[in-house]
Amino acid sequence: MNNNNKIMSVLDNSLVKQEYKVLLIFLAVAIVLTILIILTSYLLTKQNPDSEKLSAYECGFEPYEDTRHVFDIKFCLIAILFIIFDVEIMFLIPWCVSISKLNLLGFWSMIDFLIELSLGFFYIWYVNALGWKEV
Repeated sequence: MNNNNKIMSVLDNSLVKQEYKVLLIFLAVAIVLTILIILTSYLLTKQNPDSEKLSAYECGFEPYEDTRHVFDIKFCLIAILFIIFDVEIMFLIPWCVSISKLNLLGFWSMIDFLIELSLGFFYIWYVNALGWKEV
C-alpha cells in the first residue's frame, strides 16, 4: 500500500498534470466565451433581412438558387494558387529577417524552395491557368 500511495502522490503533483490543468481551463473558458459571443450576437441583432441582403453577392451568384448549377472551377483554381503563393511569402519574410544568422544549408535550402516555386509559377503562366478567357 505504501508503494501505491507514493505513485499516486507523484502523479498528483506531476508537472504534466499541472500543465494540462491550465490547458483544460483555457479550453473551457474559450468554449464558454465562444458560446456567449454567438448567443449575444444572435440575440442583439435584428433578424430581418432586407432586399439588399438577399440580392446577388459580389461574385454574381444568387444566394438562394438550385445547388446543381454550373460553378466555374477557375474560382477554386485561383484560390488554391493564392494559398500556395501566400505560403511562399509566409516562409520568405522570416528568412529575409534572419538571413544574416543562417548557415549555408539554410540559405541554399530557401533558394531551392524559391526556385521550385518560381518554376511552378512559370508553368502556371505557361499553361495560362490564370487566364479567364475560354480557349
